Amino acid sequence: MSRKQIFVAGVLGCLAMAVGIVLSVLCFRKEQETVSAVHLAPVHLELCLLNSEEGYEAERVTGLLPGESSVWEPAVILDGTSPDAYIRIRLEFGGIFEEQPGEDEEKSAERRQKIQELCSGIRFCDGWLEGENNYYYYQDKVSAGNIVPVCSQVTIPDEWDNDVAEKTFTIEVSAEAVRSDWLESWIGKDQEIRSWE
Repeated sequence: MSRKQIFVAGVLGCLAMAVGIVLSVLCFRKEQETVSAVHLAPVHLELCLLNSEEGYEAERVTGLLPGESSVWEPAVILDGTSPDAYIRIRLEFGGIFEEQPGEDEEKSAERRQKIQELCSGIRFCDGWLEGENNYYYYQDKVSAGNIVPVCSQVTIPDEWDNDVAEKTFTIEVSAEAVRSDWLESWIGKDQEIRSWE
């Protein structure tokens, strides 16, 4: 081998080594970023009823007539060890409002109409915006340890008649949260709700 060939081989070897070092540093840096994301603290929520000392339990109210109201005060508590978060709740309706197997389109539309009428009788607390599919979003970021009241009462619609007399329906509340440092805000400047999924 001539000196020129040895020199070229040495230069190519040095270049190959430099490329290897750069790739190793980039891979290590990428791995470090991935690892740091794993250590983020989770968000912990709890549901409760403000007018009950037993936590979020099934509360049964009977004997309400059309136009009458009942105190109903579910609330969301962000655990004291959780990071700041945005929260949302979902209302699920059961009993006579539960979808029935083989339900025709007319019955389904009637059931959804009754649910909509009932939702209009729920008095939500300040700060909640209605989204889609029975989701309601709290407008502000919630700090650890805060209690966020959801609503204060539910009123039976005036137009309900004997079709729902002496029948049982349920309203179940579920809550979800997302860390505020993962989401700038799910409410746009035009006050429309952006999905966080």
